[in-house]
Amino acid sequence: MSLGDYLRYLRAVHGGESTQDIATKLGLPSPWPINEIEQRYRDCGDNELVARLAEYYGVPVEEMQWRRRRSRKALTAFLSEAQDNAHTIVLVLRNEERLIGTVEWFDMGAILLKPLDDEKRDIMVQRHIVDDWEMA
Repeated sequence: MSLGDYLRYLRAVHGGESTQDIATKLGLPSPWPINEIEQRYRDCGDNELVARLAEYYGVPVEEMQWRRRRSRKALTAFLSEAQDNAHTIVLVLRNEERLIGTVEWFDMGAILLKPLDDEKRDIMVQRHIVDDWEMA
């Protein structure tokens, strides 16, 4: 899960405050830096802001930095390579469930995964719930 997806998730589970409210509490002149992190599909935001957001949400800054490296762009590149080369992959979901299979299809919002067990149906996975990924 990218840092942007994680921030949207944290904001939702902490009551859904607006980015304007959070910016005000952090002493930022506008919500723009937070919005940029939440809405971009690439690495953005500076280390100081990421550390302040980690403190605000009560999560380790290392968790935020790790997610910063796990961008949606990185997931797209991974899925494209896996699909092009018919690699078996592992998707680790937010609830720590592990899904193993091959990529049948993907777009900016979802992934269609074909499980290794042919008797199981294909699984549609929303990208924002994918916490981590690796080749099997």
